[in-house]
Amino acid sequence: MDPRRRSVKIIVLMIFSGAIIGSVFGDMAAAILPDSVVRDFFTLAFDTAKYGMTKPFVLDMHIFSITFGFTLRVNFMGVVGMGVAYYLLRYYRI
Repeated sequence: MDPRRRSVKIIVLMIFSGAIIGSVFGDMAAAILPDSVVRDFFTLAFDTAKYGMTKPFVLDMHIFSITFGFTLRVNFMGVVGMGVAYYLLRYYRI
């Protein structure tokens, strides 16, 4: 195995972490900024694009029940966070 290659787990973890951190910064910007077009851009630009199950899947076995659900919300700062994570992966050896 080439030591310069990264595993897929590290790549997915970094991109996912970048999206989470970017979304947190976007939510913080939404809390700080007044109601305006800029606030809408940071929070609602991609918020209409939700990927996943809209209603959770419930498996009811009468003794126990399991609920499955996954939704991916994408906003502008999450995309910026993914770009920063890609930059870090591309140019720095973490």
